[in-house]
Amino acid sequence: NYDEAIKTLNTLQSNAETIQQTVRNTNEAETLRFRETEKFLVRTGVSLEKLDTLSVIHVAGTKGKGTTCALVDSILHSHGIRTGFFSSPHLISATERIRLNGIPISEENFVKYFWRIYNQLRKSQEHDRDMPTYFKFLTILAFNVFLEENVDVAILEVGIGGQYDCTNIVRNTKTLGITSLGLDHTHILGNTLEEIAWQKAGIIKPKSHVFTVNQPPGCLEVIEKRAQEKNATLTVVPDFSTYSWTQMPGRNVETHIQRLNASLAIQLSYDWLQNHRLTRLPRKVNLLKEISEEISMGIEGTRWPGRCQMIPFHRRRIFLDGAHTVESIEVCAEWFADNTAKSDNPKCLIFNVTGSRNTKKLLRTLLRIATFHTILFTPNIASDRYHSTDNTSVLTGKDDAMEKCRKNEKDLSNILAEKHSENGLNGLNGMSKLNSRVLGSVSDALTYLDSTYGRDRDVDVLITGSLYLVGASLLALEHVDAEK
Repeated sequence: NYDEAIKTLNTLQSNAETIQQTVRNTNEAETLRFRETEKFLVRTGVSLEKLDTLSVIHVAGTKGKGTTCALVDSILHSHGIRTGFFSSPHLISATERIRLNGIPISEENFVKYFWRIYNQLRKSQEHDRDMPTYFKFLTILAFNVFLEENVDVAILEVGIGGQYDCTNIVRNTKTLGITSLGLDHTHILGNTLEEIAWQKAGIIKPKSHVFTVNQPPGCLEVIEKRAQEKNATLTVVPDFSTYSWTQMPGRNVETHIQRLNASLAIQLSYDWLQNHRLTRLPRKVNLLKEISEEISMGIEGTRWPGRCQMIPFHRRRIFLDGAHTVESIEVCAEWFADNTAKSDNPKCLIFNVTGSRNTKKLLRTLLRIATFHTILFTPNIASDRYHSTDNTSVLTGKDDAMEKCRKNEKDLSNILAEKHSENGLNGLNGMSKLNSRVLGSVSDALTYLDSTYGRDRDVDVLITGSLYLVGASLLALEHVDAEK
């Protein structure tokens, strides 16, 4: 029954094709599409007035918005708050997108809510295309779940942008966050950081409290202007090093970006607790600087796979990170380089990108910072031997995905050739003997490493470039482990 629900959900992907593959539409078209969310929501029995009864923390940004939301979810749960958390994309199971008290909704509950909402929308269809897209459907599903499960707060991660994202249908949002900004989804959001900042700041509501981190030049001014237009207060959160801790978290604060996200999550959580009079600290304190044990436990207890995650796997150390922008790839490469600096193990990269992202820029960044002996390009497929309906794309076939991988390998060859002709690969960490391959799945890549280096040799493996690749890798590791 769950499998059937997912297969039916996947049929809604085709409706999203124009959003993913066309250039930006006019504001009028975007507004019209945004208003569709309200139409579909009402058809499921949820008016905007009913949605207003849901207390919301809303988070937009280019990098770290999912991680920030996960931290907020865990921090508030550690205070005894009943939380709902909507995120995207999922890594292995679609149930990951809708969490209650930090735990993905059960398959049984997912199926129950899915068919109820789906059938309501089907019955009220006015024409063949009168159904929400994949992401919009899941957003509407999440709102229904959170209302029916009577959560104290719904933590919403924006899908793409902010201004026209379907999560932005919410109106009762007093606490908002904007994470680090960078260039991503430029065909939808704009080609400059200022344009992207305008889109992200579109989630700001009248008289809300907006928290953000230090941003690239020009971005903060755009966010500030949009906040002023809504009579909202804007606060840049403190540097992580300035906090006073009762007990420092033992994990999730190792890298600079993790500490940045943690600081934002602390202030978002504290602001929501203040607004609901659920904190012992005096209300006059606008920014929290002395961190309680509950907050520390919340940060340490956050489980958010696929982001700066290291998994010991037999004689392999598997480093997984869903970085897919130049800035996040840089952080990822530094994290991998720092953790393998004292290791003489062979270093391997398993890589893929999705959409129209600039492969050359991402690879150049990786190769400038980290050393690799083998680079393997694979589609976002765990294995041809086992199949996950949750991660099936009806938009991209295997042949197209393999062709993209071959193009990625060609980009690598061009980068190495350019550098070799310039100055003997100077700046690319001496990778003149780099070995590269295109393989059909992550499982094939792991098998290739076994045959190349032997199962008894320690190898460090970085898997990055796409969260979908990371999800396929986690699934492959599960199955390879089971088979062994």
